[in-house]
Amino acid sequence: MKTTRIILKVPFYKHPAGTVFDLAENTEPTDWPEDDRLREKQSFIDKRVYLLPDGGRGFAVSLPLDNTVLCPEHVFEDQDIRKGECRVTLAGTRHGDEEVTKEDTPVCGILREENVSIQHNAALKSQGLLINLPPFAVVAEKMVLLDSLRNEMVLEYVLRNYKLTDTQLTWDVTDLHPGFYELRICFPDDWYHTIRFIKFFPAYIEVNNIPAAPEKRWQPLVNSILDKIEKPVAEETHDLRNQALAFCLEWGVMFSQPTQPRMMAQFELSQSEADALDRLAREVQSFVYDLCEQELAGTLLESDIHFETKRKYTWVNAANFSRLKNVGMYYARK
Repeated sequence: MKTTRIILKVPFYKHPAGTVFDLAENTEPTDWPEDDRLREKQSFIDKRVYLLPDGGRGFAVSLPLDNTVLCPEHVFEDQDIRKGECRVTLAGTRHGDEEVTKEDTPVCGILREENVSIQHNAALKSQGLLINLPPFAVVAEKMVLLDSLRNEMVLEYVLRNYKLTDTQLTWDVTDLHPGFYELRICFPDDWYHTIRFIKFFPAYIEVNNIPAAPEKRWQPLVNSILDKIEKPVAEETHDLRNQALAFCLEWGVMFSQPTQPRMMAQFELSQSEADALDRLAREVQSFVYDLCEQELAGTLLESDIHFETKRKYTWVNAANFSRLKNVGMYYARK
């Protein structure tokens, strides 16, 4: 599953503004009509939502896209993201058969949220779940950790030396990456205690105060090119970047040929400057082709390709985008 990292612009359910999440990259529109003809005629860009696996009470909710901004990759670049806090959002007792209810007297007792707490060990720099078990008639067989976002098992631990006299269990979460989790304590007869929790990123991020990204090695070269150009800067900047991208997308005898010789000849650039523009053009090309692959896989709408491209590379002109999309869709279906 491909994920995207977002920041909440506003408080959402139990989560304050500035909370960071990794969510499934694909979004879906709300109020999606069943009639395909209506889908083609309407725009749903402003109605798209992410699936937030846990709104803070243990249940999934829809998170409007416009309540979020993308979190730049560099924000947590030098931090150990496993150092974030853990928060329990739900605790209860379930049966594998949904028709069986708690009134059927669980052999494991009924777990409640007050039975679960977060324990910190400052000396070991660790944190974990402390579970005070309710009275039970049979001992648990195993503990299973599930990733709620990816819907997959992370770890299974068999309780070999567990006895009726043991009233507590612990589960270390120190090394877990930020995400949405469910811990199950499994008993015979398909009963289990469930504990849902979120491991957060180590910091909240102010949307209006996101730290600047460290420069990539090619950026100073691109900046030096822009400094040489006379006004209007915006138009010329777009010309250079889009010209490099146009050369990168040429067919015929120039297909897959380096862009540098043509850029150096047309704009009197140095080799290093031309290299920087070439890398930028190929970065955009790869990004759009990947979006086309996602569209074919059904994880992205075709209309989203333009939206996502312009959100990341605002300078790409219409002609280059059209060619990028057409070629990308062709390769994806080849």
